[in-house]
Amino acid sequence: MACRFGMVLYVISQFLAFLFVLVATPIDMFRPKGTSRFGNTDCLTLWGEKKHCYSTVYDQKSSTIWANCPQRGLQFLVAAVLAVISIFVYGLAFILGFIMLFCCFCLRWVCLTLNIVGFGTLSVVWALMVVVYYTDDGTPCPRLSQKYHFGAGFALFLSTWVRDIFSILYLLVTFNATDPHRNKTPKDAKQQ
Repeated sequence: MACRFGMVLYVISQFLAFLFVLVATPIDMFRPKGTSRFGNTDCLTLWGEKKHCYSTVYDQKSSTIWANCPQRGLQFLVAAVLAVISIFVYGLAFILGFIMLFCCFCLRWVCLTLNIVGFGTLSVVWALMVVVYYTDDGTPCPRLSQKYHFGAGFALFLSTWVRDIFSILYLLVTFNATDPHRNKTPKDAKQQ
């Protein structure tokens, strides 16, 4: 029963990871200093700049904003691509975790692999945003920390990344603790 309860928690955790990454990808990575962190103000996302952050319309695309900063433009592009990959990784981990809850406990290996891949992709996404925030690339590309603070999307990516550490540890612990065929002798197998 403890294993089943643990698996339910794992599936809920994977659903939250999927939801957080899905929500974080299109919303703000950075908000201008002196404005509300949650208001409908200017913001920078992985895809560009919005004058009204709750809008679906981008006033400037990332390629336009970072036209004079090719390194920074590449960092935003890589972060955006890896964020989209993370959506699929965590979505698949949730679906397979749900299947694993009712049958096919052998899927834990696949779920572990997906969690490790998701951990890696999110590591790069939030690390690139931290680099952009603190790195001064010259006059046309000042560090974003001068004008911006981190936004809600960044916080969701980082919280999902931290939560993923616990999911990976849980799956590693359950490998040895719940395998019904582990530690059986050939004599035990013949009796069944």
